Amino acid sequence: MSDAGVGNEGAESGRDDAEQLARRAVRRDRDAWGEIFEAHYQSVYTFVRYRLQGAAEAEDVAAQVFEVAYRGADRFDYRGVPIEGWLIGIARNLARDHIKKLGRRGYQEEIDDLNAPAEPDAAPSVDLRNDLEAAMHHLTEDQQTVLSLRFLLDRSVAETAVLMDRSEDAVKNLQRRALAAMQRALAGSGYGEG
Repeated sequence: MSDAGVGNEGAESGRDDAEQLARRAVRRDRDAWGEIFEAHYQSVYTFVRYRLQGAAEAEDVAAQVFEVAYRGADRFDYRGVPIEGWLIGIARNLARDHIKKLGRRGYQEEIDDLNAPAEPDAAPSVDLRNDLEAAMHHLTEDQQTVLSLRFLLDRSVAETAVLMDRSEDAVKNLQRRALAAMQRALAGSGYGEG
């Protein structure tokens, strides 16, 4: 048997395992949800964390993602798209809703802190992180998502395409536009000069 055949069998086995896990999750099998939580909590938390001000609220929203997914498990339709894609979609919506809720409650100053400049005596790495976070807020949600998946979660173009339910070319174009927008936003902060 050739190596190509072995690779295809491994890929098919992985799809079968993912489909079985999804079926178990739809039936609300607690062991399946334990596996899903263990496999995806960190990436969901990382995805949410850069969007929200504090680690505690990111933890709360990340946990809420799994609660919402569990409650809506019977609506999950496995079509070859990984469960992680569904979870990231939920995380994206909950983070957006959380930010809107803060604004409605009069916490605009907390939202403004996301774009606030660093303290004058802050280390350069802190300044850069603050500038990167502020620049990210100038991007569309899709642009933020593609950069989060590609660079924060270290997903390949192919993995990002599957998670976003887009073609690889669409992901590459979205990433290119997002990076160009980031570059423009960072140029306003003095990066790229000299």
